[in-house]
Amino acid sequence: MTRISTTVTMALGVVTASALAAGAQSVTPTAAPTAAQQQAKAREATARALLAKYATAQGKDDTDGLLKEPAVRAELQRVAGNQLPKLMANLNVRGPIDVYGGALTISGNAPHKGGEEGAVICVNPWGPTVDAAIYSRGKVTLLSSAEKYEFATLCVKDWITVANTQYRDRMTQPRNVQFLRAK
Repeated sequence: MTRISTTVTMALGVVTASALAAGAQSVTPTAAPTAAQQQAKAREATARALLAKYATAQGKDDTDGLLKEPAVRAELQRVAGNQLPKLMANLNVRGPIDVYGGALTISGNAPHKGGEEGAVICVNPWGPTVDAAIYSRGKVTLLSSAEKYEFATLCVKDWITVANTQYRDRMTQPRNVQFLRAK
């Protein structure tokens, strides 16, 4: 006698052919995905789409496209609130999309105000969550939904570190840095 272990998928569950042959009277239903599982799958799909579209575009100028993505735009508006106009003004002259600390990053400055008026937007695609910062008149304003500064993205915290030097360390070698030129 040959035993067949074919699996038959049904709308409410999975039953093996051998179980049916043995006279199984009931079908064990498979659990429907919970709302949390569905949300997690949706977030994962959004993250994968953002990364596929923009992380591979590193060095390209589709910053407007990233900022117009519905999930990113909604989170940016929520986090920045009434600071959004100032944030965008200080990001008017911006570089290409970069990936820093796992975040899609856009940074720049206000026209003719490099070193004086700057901003950064860091998009963690897995939320998506957005952290942003504005540098204006020597003061940094962090815009985030993180509970504490330490929980903000590495991207925004490192940008703040550079902004707090008034961008000097990008152009002038810090005293504690030894420079060894390759021969």
